[in-house]
Amino acid sequence: MRWIITKDYWGNCLGLGEDADGVPARGKPEDGDALPAEFRLYTARGRLLFEGRCGDIEADWWHGMEPLLYAWTTFRCRRLTWRPVGTGESWRPLRPWIRH
Repeated sequence: MRWIITKDYWGNCLGLGEDADGVPARGKPEDGDALPAEFRLYTARGRLLFEGRCGDIEADWWHGMEPLLYAWTTFRCRRLTWRPVGTGESWRPLRPWIRH
């Protein structure tokens, strides 16, 4: 899933992300403008480190974990929240969607 960091509160990660094939890539924050979801990455203590854009997490939560997995070890990010772009909805925690 394509994702890119558009706001960096830590330093030196602006534009970091992956292309549509999952290959690490750097770009400009505006490269994420076409992506349908926005996300936030937090430390375990709740400090916001990054904001970004990504593909449709609601349709593909498994690949929606990619930004969190990337930032897990290096930046100690432990939580990802997301919402569809332009909706003004509350931020949702990333949780697996289970069919019943």
